Amino acid sequence: MKRFLSLFIALLMSFGFIACNVETTTTTQTTVTTTQTSSTTSSTTLTTTTEVTTVDNAPEFFGIEDKEIQEGEEIDLLEGITAVDDLDGDVTASITFATDLDPDTIGVYTVTLSVTDSASNTATASFTVTVIQKVLTNEDYALMDISAISLSYPNIVLPRWGSNGTNFYWSTDNPRVITAEGYVINPPVGSDPVDVTLTLRAVKGSYITTKDFVFTVQPNQEVTVTNRIQLDFEGTSEEYIVENKTGIDIFYVDNGTVPYIDIETFLNMIDGAIESEIITYSYPASDILRIDYEIEYLDLDGVTVITESYYAEIDFTENTFTVNNFGFFSGYIASTESDYGEGLNYVDADFRDGQQVVIPLGAYNFDLVIYEEGEETFYLMPLAVTNRLFAGSIYYDVYYNGDKLWGIDTFVINRGEAEIVDMVRTSSFNDKTMAKDMKLATYNFLAFVMDYFYGLKPDKGYETFYTRLNAYAKSIIEGSDQNLYSKVFQIAYGLDDLHTSYIFDGYYQPPRTPGVSISDLGVKTQAFYNYLWNVQDQLTAKFGDYRNLPEYSLIDSDKVAVIHLTGFTIDTPDEFKAILDGLPETVEDIVIDLSYNTGGNIGAVLRIFGYITEERFTYHSQNPADGSAYTYYIESDYVAYDYNWYVLTSGVTFSAANMFASMAKELGIPVIGQNSSGGASSIGVIINPDGSAIMISTNNVLSSRSGNEVDGYVYHSVENGIEVDYFMSNVTSDTQLINIINQIRNQSQE
Repeated sequence: MKRFLSLFIALLMSFGFIACNVETTTTTQTTVTTTQTSSTTSSTTLTTTTEVTTVDNAPEFFGIEDKEIQEGEEIDLLEGITAVDDLDGDVTASITFATDLDPDTIGVYTVTLSVTDSASNTATASFTVTVIQKVLTNEDYALMDISAISLSYPNIVLPRWGSNGTNFYWSTDNPRVITAEGYVINPPVGSDPVDVTLTLRAVKGSYITTKDFVFTVQPNQEVTVTNRIQLDFEGTSEEYIVENKTGIDIFYVDNGTVPYIDIETFLNMIDGAIESEIITYSYPASDILRIDYEIEYLDLDGVTVITESYYAEIDFTENTFTVNNFGFFSGYIASTESDYGEGLNYVDADFRDGQQVVIPLGAYNFDLVIYEEGEETFYLMPLAVTNRLFAGSIYYDVYYNGDKLWGIDTFVINRGEAEIVDMVRTSSFNDKTMAKDMKLATYNFLAFVMDYFYGLKPDKGYETFYTRLNAYAKSIIEGSDQNLYSKVFQIAYGLDDLHTSYIFDGYYQPPRTPGVSISDLGVKTQAFYNYLWNVQDQLTAKFGDYRNLPEYSLIDSDKVAVIHLTGFTIDTPDEFKAILDGLPETVEDIVIDLSYNTGGNIGAVLRIFGYITEERFTYHSQNPADGSAYTYYIESDYVAYDYNWYVLTSGVTFSAANMFASMAKELGIPVIGQNSSGGASSIGVIINPDGSAIMISTNNVLSSRSGNEVDGYVYHSVENGIEVDYFMSNVTSDTQLINIINQIRNQSQE
């Protein structure tokens, strides 16, 4: 029984260590025993044999535990797991695994591990990986939305948000070519391709990131003349005698709708508004047209003949227009029927010459064309550009309505004479839809005009007007006709300049003049009208109706006459003299009341000063476009009236009335009341290619002057108004006015 039990235990042991290798080592040990007696020493040798057995176990795993991940999450399945063998030591590097794990699919997956030591002992183990639904962060949503963006050039549609609620904000490093809305406007003819970067700023909750999209935009191709027609020209001007003409050649390019005209044809057509006979044409190069003229006049001494030379060079390859100075645009002007300078003698003048100016018409996407047909050669320029350059500064315009060419006075447009204005705008095009090339031409034309002919450009602080137009580009060019007119309306009034306004729609609309509400105006302009209405209320309270002010009022026991001038027309000086002639002998002091005067004709202002002073007086102006400035010393043939003169101003006093106050201060005439509202520039009409019209502040910027002949003069625009010498809290108060006049009298007697 004992033998059977021993055998059974041995069998159990053999099954229990089947995964182990067993090694047996035999060790022989010899023991020597020494015995010593009193007389004898003896030794006995005992030999013992011991058998030792060593067991080699399979490696053991550590750090195994089930794992959980979110969809799409990366995982290192062996992270934190090690294996150690009893003989080999650390065998972690030998671990392998097998699994059907799909991290992108929700489920429970098994990972089986295996490791084998150097003695071929293998150990296995397993754990599970559970893939759960991903919990997305703001960053995840934003990146998903960004990755879904697909932009297609040239029809770039910029999304404003993603499907997961990410807000998108776009910016551009070149809005001239691609706007922040993604609207593409090709660079000008002859320029290089332009790389434009649109930058996306994506915002999802607190997460913000950016991404750039780069596009290469090719320049426009040169235009080609594809059509030629003839239109009649009819003049409506009463100031200039311009003959009617038939068969004026008009050209169109690339099967478009924007009219072109030969430059010499245009100048000959408006003869009578200009002295076209003094103009000569030459061709310094095959692609350059040069225009020269000279004017002669007697110097102020009445003897010396002065000759001034002007030129313009038009480069049809570079698409540039160069003038020696901006005097070119008005030096050839013909005489008007009305004498706006009657009685005025210019006895001296100071000039600061203007500099040469190169206008890069190509930068505004205007391609000039030399066109040959048979033996004829035409030097073509878009009609609207030709009109602006050669006629716009003489207060005369050629209006194209698709059917006909009309010559029209700027004064007529300014005065809003509906009969003529409606006549020139009525055509078969009233019910047509404007083509894209016409809308694009109007967009670029606005930038061109405001960059070179807007007198308040320095005040507004922009380098190019495109910076203001960019936001309107797509709406103007791709929108409806009425939308274009609406945007031009907004642009004009958005300048917040009392001299700049929208006049009428173009000829793709039946004649219509839109109304204006106070909400359409800028902050400064709104303040002006609120002030004006306040003055109207004060005048109504005093006189019964502000619209029917008396010509003059007598106050202070009829010693003071207050002459109420509400505007300056060509007839105002004669009316002013008639008032003076009718005043009673008791009058000692005259107050020229400009407190409800918003301006008018500058010539009328100058002529009135002839009735105020026998001294020479001065008129100052400057042109920011070419840097020129001039001062005229003026004497009048009129006989001045012997009174003590005062000028009354308010926040309504504007433009020519503002200039009147500036000139009065220079003459030492006291200015009383409240500071004038300003207004430095003469006004001019701009006829856009589509036929719409706006009024703008021109480059004739009325100014005051400081300095002297030795150190030089500095010209100061009077755009921001004239400061009064004596303040009145109520400009309609006779009591305050009399008190100030008495104060001035007392000061003069001291």
